Amino acid sequence: MPVGSEKAAAGGLSRAPGKLSPGPGMSARDVAAHQLARIHNATVGIVAEQGYAALKVRDVASYAEVSTRAFYELFASKEDCFLRTYELVLRRATRRIFAAQAGEGDWRRRLQLAFEEFLRGLEQRPEDARLALVEACRASEASRERAWQAERTFGGMLAEALARAPGGVAVPPLLAEGMVAGIASVSRGCLAEGRLARLSGASGELIEWALSYPGRPAGELERLDRQSIWRDTTLEPLPESEPWPASGDRALILKAAAGLAASTGYESLTAARIRSAARVSRKKFTAHFDGAEDCCLAALEQHAAAAIAQAARAQAAASSWEGGVYRAIAALSSHVASDKFLARALLAQGFPPGPEGRRSRQRLAGALTELLAPPEEARPPSFAAAASAGAVWSVFQRCMLRDRPMGRQAAATLSYLVLAPAVGAPAAVAAIKAEQGA
Repeated sequence: MPVGSEKAAAGGLSRAPGKLSPGPGMSARDVAAHQLARIHNATVGIVAEQGYAALKVRDVASYAEVSTRAFYELFASKEDCFLRTYELVLRRATRRIFAAQAGEGDWRRRLQLAFEEFLRGLEQRPEDARLALVEACRASEASRERAWQAERTFGGMLAEALARAPGGVAVPPLLAEGMVAGIASVSRGCLAEGRLARLSGASGELIEWALSYPGRPAGELERLDRQSIWRDTTLEPLPESEPWPASGDRALILKAAAGLAASTGYESLTAARIRSAARVSRKKFTAHFDGAEDCCLAALEQHAAAAIAQAARAQAAASSWEGGVYRAIAALSSHVASDKFLARALLAQGFPPGPEGRRSRQRLAGALTELLAPPEEARPPSFAAAASAGAVWSVFQRCMLRDRPMGRQAAATLSYLVLAPAVGAPAAVAAIKAEQGA
């Protein structure tokens, strides 16, 4: 039995009794169902303790007390087993959350009850939560897409529940999706860092954060997202002190690496291919970079810095901090949409791979968060600020993955996710309107 699996069995899916064999009153179907439950439970236990990367079919079979042959009769692969276990965890959580708010008429109270049940699930079933919130986003492209789809579904159900409650309010689907993503992002971070107790203590803060979004002003967001975004043709050029020269061997190499990675992916990137595309010698390449990964990371830093610089210059042209948030997001959206390499690096899992690639993407997210941070007097509490940042980053990624024209289709909603908790919903919408009419 894997280390910690008894704890996982207690906190995750209920561990089934010992294995069964066909016999009087016990059909082969019953035995298979019993095996299925044990395999799901084993998957939760191992993933919660060791992570998806360490999940092996033989370990699942051993812990579940089934043969590998029986495992493959039920599942096509390790990933299939993980995804179906994730679906089971998700269904159970969904039933609990919606049962908790059944019969409640006030939309504010419905939102509060749903969140309290969500937190209760994290505390009582942390292994289930770790699989669904943390590992599902890391396991594979399919699992990450399924996790996003689940949050989108939760967002739709949230919007419907708030609209149908007596005295309820309309919440645009993209905004509801952002609200769910913000809570999931904060919860994911607390789970990964072992800080669930702090999250429970901040429940009131996060509920207030969520309550800042629904209302009459939010009903205008879909129309504002369809409006032409602010455009400014008077931006100052990048300063000459830019650390990446526009010419020379290094510039040629970085341009070649970005072009190859954007068109064929990081996996096919080699130093030889980059040298060939840049038309430079091995000696010139090694004078600047240690290899393909080092070169690709440098290209990512260059493109990310250019995107943040463009957003910062757009923000500086605004007449207020609120308007600057909208200008910055609109400019960044357009920039990323036009930069195939940067878009692929931000959206593709593990591109570039490894800890250095993750740190590069985290630095960009951190720079964006700092750029959009409100002034001290309007700054929301830490968990609320983290939820807003998680909501913006998540919705931004998903919109790009769905091939939405980000500059026109989400800039208002993304800005509202930042602004409403800080200055209130009416002021947030007023600032967006003011910039669109500039």
